[in-house]
Amino acid sequence: MTRIYLLTAFFALAVSGLFAQNQSFEGYLSAADKAAQRDDHYNAYRLYAIAAEDEWSDDQAYEARIGEAYYKAGTAAYRATAYTEAEKYLVKLQSLPAVDKYPLSQYYMGQAVFRQGRYDQAVAHFQQFLDDQPRAPEAYRAIALSQINDADWAIDALTRAEDIQLNHLPEGINTQDSDIMYVRGKGADRYFSSNTFEFKNDTLKPKRSLSRIMKQTGETTAEPLPASINLPGKNVAHTAFNKEMTKVYYSVCEFRNYDELICDVYRADVSADGNWTNPQKTSINQTGFSTTQPSVGFDESGNEYLYFASDRPGGQGGLDLYRSMISADGSLGASENLTELNTAGDEASPFFYAPRKTLYFATNGRFTFGGMDVYKSYLIDGNFRNPVNMGAPVNSAADEAYYTRFDDPDQAYVGSRRPSGEALFYSEARDVCCYDLYEFTPDNRIDLQAITLNKLTGEDLTGATVKLFKITPNGPELMDEVTNLEGNEFNFKVEPGMEYELIADKDGFTTALDRFDLSSPELRDLPFIERVLELNPKVDLDVFTYNNADESELSNVTVSLSEVLEDGSLNLVEEITNPTGNDSHYELEIGKRYIVTATRPGFGKAETEVDLTEYDANEGSTSIRRDLYLGQSLEVYVIDGRTDEPLFNATLKLIKASGKLVGESTNSTGNDFYYTVNLNEPFILDTKRAGYFPRTDTLRFSEQDLIDGDGTLVYYVPLFSNDLNDFLPFEVYFDNDHPDPDSYSVRTKLNYEETYIPYANRREAFKKESSEGMDQEKSFLTRGDIDQFFDQEVEAGWEQLRRFSDALILHLQSGGTFTVELQGYASPRAPTEYNRRLSSRRNMSLKHFFRDYKGGVLAKYIDGKQLSFSEAALGETTANLDKIYELIDRERESVYSTIASLERRVVLRNGVSTKKK
Repeated sequence: MTRIYLLTAFFALAVSGLFAQNQSFEGYLSAADKAAQRDDHYNAYRLYAIAAEDEWSDDQAYEARIGEAYYKAGTAAYRATAYTEAEKYLVKLQSLPAVDKYPLSQYYMGQAVFRQGRYDQAVAHFQQFLDDQPRAPEAYRAIALSQINDADWAIDALTRAEDIQLNHLPEGINTQDSDIMYVRGKGADRYFSSNTFEFKNDTLKPKRSLSRIMKQTGETTAEPLPASINLPGKNVAHTAFNKEMTKVYYSVCEFRNYDELICDVYRADVSADGNWTNPQKTSINQTGFSTTQPSVGFDESGNEYLYFASDRPGGQGGLDLYRSMISADGSLGASENLTELNTAGDEASPFFYAPRKTLYFATNGRFTFGGMDVYKSYLIDGNFRNPVNMGAPVNSAADEAYYTRFDDPDQAYVGSRRPSGEALFYSEARDVCCYDLYEFTPDNRIDLQAITLNKLTGEDLTGATVKLFKITPNGPELMDEVTNLEGNEFNFKVEPGMEYELIADKDGFTTALDRFDLSSPELRDLPFIERVLELNPKVDLDVFTYNNADESELSNVTVSLSEVLEDGSLNLVEEITNPTGNDSHYELEIGKRYIVTATRPGFGKAETEVDLTEYDANEGSTSIRRDLYLGQSLEVYVIDGRTDEPLFNATLKLIKASGKLVGESTNSTGNDFYYTVNLNEPFILDTKRAGYFPRTDTLRFSEQDLIDGDGTLVYYVPLFSNDLNDFLPFEVYFDNDHPDPDSYSVRTKLNYEETYIPYANRREAFKKESSEGMDQEKSFLTRGDIDQFFDQEVEAGWEQLRRFSDALILHLQSGGTFTVELQGYASPRAPTEYNRRLSSRRNMSLKHFFRDYKGGVLAKYIDGKQLSFSEAALGETTANLDKIYELIDRERESVYSTIASLERRVVLRNGVSTKKK
C-alpha cells in the first residue's frame, strides 16, 4: 500500500550516534541508499540532503558524486512528498554537467512543481522530458503525458473554483500528526482518527506513531476510546455508524514493513449511552490483504451496504472500492467490486451520504489537481453515475481524502495535506507530513453532468466543447464553457427551478442542443441530473446553383435542405437564400437521407438527393458537392390517345435542339415524367411504348406557358394504339338537314369541322326548343337529355374523330394502308331520296375533313391510295320510322329531340384489312 493513505507520521531522523563511526559524505550517501532500499523515503531524503550540504565540498568524492547526491535527494524528497525540497535539489542538479547522467531529472522536476500547483511549469518540464528523452521507459513517458493532461485540466478547473471557505479545525482535533475521518455519533458525540500516539513497544528506531479513534462530546477535550477498541500496538481508525446508531465499523491495522499497514474491518455494538462493546472482526476481511476505511450506505430500495477499500486480488488497481450488503441479522454478503468507479490507480476513503444518494471517495486514477482528489458519484436507478471531481478549493495540489458530510446543520469535512499556514504539521523545515481536518459548508446547487456521444455509433465522444446557458427574460446567458479533450463528461453546477440550455460542438460533428427546465416535475427534486448530448458525424454539403440555359452562376436562389423521415415525409432542416452568390452550405448527419431543393421565381425547381444512410465516415469524403441547374420545371404526362387514361410503361427521351440529352427514363409505375427546361428554347421529346405508335414532339415554351401553368410547365403526350380497330366503329353527328340545307345535291364543299362547330354551338337552342311548353320537371329532364346527347355523342364523336385521325397519320407514316368505311344516315323528315342524297353529302364532308386535317397531312396518302374510303348513303333506312313518323309533324320532336338527333350521323368503320406496303 502506498504511504499516501497511511496514518503514520514521518519519523524524525535520529542522527546522533547513528552514524558516529562513518559521518562522511559517502557515509551519508550509503546510509541514504539503505533507507531508500527499504522504501524509507523520508529518512533517505534527509540523509541525502545532509550529503548534499556544502560542508563536504573538500571531500575527495564530493565533486564526482555531488550530482548524484542532488538527484537522489530530489527524487527521495519527491517520494516522501516533500515537493519544495525535491524541486530545490533538482534545480541544483540542472547547473551541473552531471545532469546528463540523469535522464529522468526533468520528469521529477515536472512532478515536484505539479504537486505545488504550478501547472504551467509542470507542463513545460514534462514536455521537455518527452522531447529530450524519446527512449525513456514507456511507463515514465505515459505518466508524463497523463500529467500534462491533468495539468491542462487543472488550469481550466481552477477558473471554475467554487466560493467555499475551508475552515481548519482547532487544536485538540488537529495535531502535528495525521487527523482524519471526522464523523458524528449519537447526540453531541464526535469521532475522528488521530495518529499522534507513540508506539511504545516499537522495535524500530526512531519509534513509530500509532493511530487512535478519538471521541469528543460537546466542548470537552477529545479522548481516545478504550483499549478494547484502540487495541495496543495496533493502528485503529475510520469510524462508520449504521443508520440507527446501533452498530459501528472501523479499521484495525498492523505494520507491514517499515511504514505500510495491513488492515481489517471490525464491528462493535453501540449502547444507548454511546459506548462501544463486543468488538469483533467482520467476515469481509481477506487474509494477507488490507480491508479498510468502512462506510455505511443504502440503495434506492433501502438495502443497507457496507462500503470499504481493499487491495485484494481481482481489483482494477492498487486500492479498489467494494461494497457488501448488510442483512437484517447483521451478517455481510459477498463483496462486490465497484467497477464503474475503480481505476488502474487507487480509490480510497469511501463515504456514502444518504440524503443525496452520493458516494464520496478519494482517487488518483482520474483527473486530479495533484495526488489524491475527492470525487463523488450519484447512485441512480441502481447504478453509480460517472464520478465528478469536487473541484477547488475542496481539492488542491496536495492530497485530499476522508470526505464526510452530515445534515442538520449541513456541514462537510475533508482531510487534506495542503501546506497552508493553518496546518499544524507544516513549517518551512518540515514541509511533509500529515492530514489535517477542514470544515466547510458544501455547495448545495444541483450537479449537472453532460455526456457527449457519437450518435451514429453510440460510443463516447471525446474532445467536444459544451456550453451551459441560463435562460433569462433577456435571452440565453452563458454560464460556463468546458472543453474535454480526454473524455466525454462535462460537469456543471445549476440552480434549482431555473431553465438551462446545453450546446455541444466538435469539429467534424453536428451541433447538439438540449434545453431543460429544473422546475419540471421530473427534475425539480433531483440532486444530480445527467443529460446526454448526441453529436452525429457530419459531412459538409456545398450546393451551387446555375442557370440551366447557359450554365452561368445563378444567385438569389432559395435552397432548402430537408431530411427524409422513416415514413417518407420531409422535415425541413434549413433554408438559405443567397442574394449575391450561387453557393449555400450545410452540415449533414451521417446515417440520414436528404432532399435538396432549389427554387427561384420565374424558374422551375431543381432537386437532388443526398443519401448518407450507408455512408462510411472513415472512407467517405467529409465534403460533398451538388450542382443544381435551374430552368423551368416541365411535367410530362403520357396518356392513351383514345381514352385519355394514364399510360404506364412509356419511355421518354428529352433532348435539347443542340443534341444534348436532358433525360431518358421509363416509368413502369406511373405516367409522369419531370424535366428542367428553358423558356424559348426548343426541345425534342421522343415517346415510345409497346403496342402504341411512337411519336416525336418539338417543344418550345413561353413566359405565358409558365404563367398558365402556375409556375410549372405541363405537357400531355397522347399515344395512339397501333391497331386502328381499337378506335372503330364510332359516330359523328350533324345538325338537321346539314350540310347544305335544302340542297338536292349529293356533293358538298364543306368538311365536317365546318358543319360540326355551328352545330355544337346550337346546344342551348336545342335545349330551349326541345323543352318548349313543358312543365318545370319535364323541362328539366328534357334539357338534361340534350346536354347528355351533346356531351356523350356530338362532342365525344368529334374528339374521337380527331384522335382517330392522329392515329391514322402515324399508321400511314409507318407505311400502313387503311380504308375507312363511311355510313351516312338521316332522320325521316324529308322524302327518302332526299335523305339518301343528304347522307351522301355527310359522307363527303368526312372525306373533305380527312383531306384537310392538320393542313392536309393526309392528302398525299389519299392521292397515293394508302388511305381510301368506301361509303354507303343509307338515309332513313335504319331509323325507327314508326316512332319518328309519330313526331314528324311536330317540329320540336322531329328536329330537336334526342330520338331524331341520333339518326343524323355518319358511322366510321374499318372498310378493308390493314396491310403494309
